[in-house]
Amino acid sequence: MNKLVRGLGWGIGIALAVIATAMLGIILFVDPNDFKDDITQAVKDATGRELVLTGDIELSVFPWLGLTLGTARLSNAPGFDAEDFARVASVDIRVKLLPLLKQRVEMKTLQLHGLQVNLSRARDGRSNWDDLLAAPDPASSAVHGGVSPLAALAIGGVNIEDAQIHWDDRQAGQRIDVEKFNLRTGAIAPRLPIDIRLSTQLSVSEPALQTPVTMQAQLTLDPESQRYRLEGLDLSLNLHSELLPVSPLAVGLTADAEADLAPQAQPMLKVTALQLRTLGVTANGTMQLQQDAVMSQAKGELSVATFSPRELLKALGIAPPETADAGVLDKASAKLAFVGSPQALAVNGLELLLDDSKLTGSLQVKDFSRPAISFDVALDGIDADRYLPPATDAPPPSPSAAVVASTQLPLELLRELDVKGDLRVNKLVISRAHISDIVYGITAKGGQIRLSPAQANLYQGRYSGNIALDVRKDTPVLSADEKLSEVHVGPLLKDMLGDDKASGTASLMAKVSANGLTPEAILQSLNGTASFQLADGAVKGVNLGQLIREAYARIKGKPAPPKTTNVTDFAAMSGSVDIRNGVLHNQDLQAKSPLLRIAGRGKVDLPRQKIDYLLNTSIVETDQGQAGEDLSELKGLTIPVKITGSFDQPKFALDLQPIIKARAEEKLKRQKARLEEKADKKLDEKKDELKKKAEDALKDKLKRLF
Repeated sequence: MNKLVRGLGWGIGIALAVIATAMLGIILFVDPNDFKDDITQAVKDATGRELVLTGDIELSVFPWLGLTLGTARLSNAPGFDAEDFARVASVDIRVKLLPLLKQRVEMKTLQLHGLQVNLSRARDGRSNWDDLLAAPDPASSAVHGGVSPLAALAIGGVNIEDAQIHWDDRQAGQRIDVEKFNLRTGAIAPRLPIDIRLSTQLSVSEPALQTPVTMQAQLTLDPESQRYRLEGLDLSLNLHSELLPVSPLAVGLTADAEADLAPQAQPMLKVTALQLRTLGVTANGTMQLQQDAVMSQAKGELSVATFSPRELLKALGIAPPETADAGVLDKASAKLAFVGSPQALAVNGLELLLDDSKLTGSLQVKDFSRPAISFDVALDGIDADRYLPPATDAPPPSPSAAVVASTQLPLELLRELDVKGDLRVNKLVISRAHISDIVYGITAKGGQIRLSPAQANLYQGRYSGNIALDVRKDTPVLSADEKLSEVHVGPLLKDMLGDDKASGTASLMAKVSANGLTPEAILQSLNGTASFQLADGAVKGVNLGQLIREAYARIKGKPAPPKTTNVTDFAAMSGSVDIRNGVLHNQDLQAKSPLLRIAGRGKVDLPRQKIDYLLNTSIVETDQGQAGEDLSELKGLTIPVKITGSFDQPKFALDLQPIIKARAEEKLKRQKARLEEKADKKLDEKKDELKKKAEDALKDKLKRLF
């Protein structure tokens, strides 16, 4: 045994001596520059490219097998503009010699200085590296047993200085330039973290964009199991582009990532601790990408930390809108979970917060080429008036002017909609009206859009409707079947107009249709029917009884009666409406009050905002109610009241002829009574005189007789 050990020792010693002698001989007697022509010819034979070595080649052997290369250039493929495919100012590669005997590669830091690579794609799709790519050699894979050669690679690091990479894509019309590229890494070895630091200047032609890039991270490679991990990624950009709302735009990204590309499993990329920062907004999330035999899929979660939309607009160089409440647009946040593929996206757990409002729900989009959207969202409450422009002293534009200034319906967009969903709003304030429990079922497909059901509660009453818009033809058609039940009009008008000009409990039913591209055209083509009822109501601004009393006092030549409340009370009011081309025609208005009975007929022109209406007001047989005792002489009399003018300034005018006629008839009646009384008195006097004469004559006859 001892002889065997001594023999092995001598053998190893002799072998090492031979190797050392050989390496010394290579260093002393072999000049690598003598092989330049052989190297360039070999490259020419293998690729058809010209390799030009203008610098000296320096060779070292032990303990590192080293190669130092001066300036080198590799020619471009035929048909491409750039003269060189690649060039380098200097390369320093050193490989440890003894590990090579064990099929392991241990390198010192790989040094590349002044590297320039020109990548191109022609308009016909050819690339200038196609000829450099060769199919993998199955025999080589067999030798390695299917294990990547990187599994046996260890490098002391990579140091690339002042590199340039240019990508000229003539097919896509885009150019990308990577300049001042500097990369420095720590030691590179399988399954050990590798420190990476990178900086460069990136320019893109389409869209035009430039940015410096800095990045640092730790990269762990496991080529044998094909698992890779990126930890502590910290990427910073400073984007310059006229297309951006603000330039430069600073963007920061941090994340951890892990990839499993083993062929026996589904390839997977997992990103955690993802954070994106820009313009004072911070988004956090996680994401997992997975590829199966059919398709790739991404799923994850995303949240946006609370930020100020108003400050974000300022950062974007956009003046925040002036709002009635200067405190809105102060805070917002979001979070959601998603599952997506190249064809579809599903968003669940959606939660959007804006100031005091929260929107929750889900959203799905199928087939991005022709998106089919479905959703189910709920809003807890919002005061929309807070976000409107503040009130001004300037008069608002007239409704007709606002209609004329409106834009046409976007027909092509509406025709392409494929939407189905439900929207619920717990509380809504709009135009100062308070509405609750709103439900909208929304469907849109094939140019037909429908809101059904459409429901809401308002002012102790209920709204329900079925609204449809058909845009299949050049002229869209709108139809609606709506109903209001038991709505308290007074509080509604008080909130909306600041004055409860009418009160009572109102119910309304309407079936209408219209067609046109603009709101003006729709209003002018409005047709349909409606009916209404108002119970226990009143109309402010006019007191029909007072108007009649004042007119009657003038006719009688008496002082005007004392002013009373400028209100007309109604126990009940009802009627039906025939709508023709935007004009409302009514012939059967009926209203009852303690003093009056009213029958009305006329029309209301919606497009022109005009009123032409007649109220036939009758004094009821009672001396009760709104100062009814003053009108006792007009019981049973019907007095016309004409209403004309605009919606904003209606005018009321009484037709005094019935009162004048009634007054004249009353005078005639009294004169007749007086004349009849006088005639009766004279007749009685004549009768008395004749009677007396007869009595006197009778007395004379009796005297003569007796």
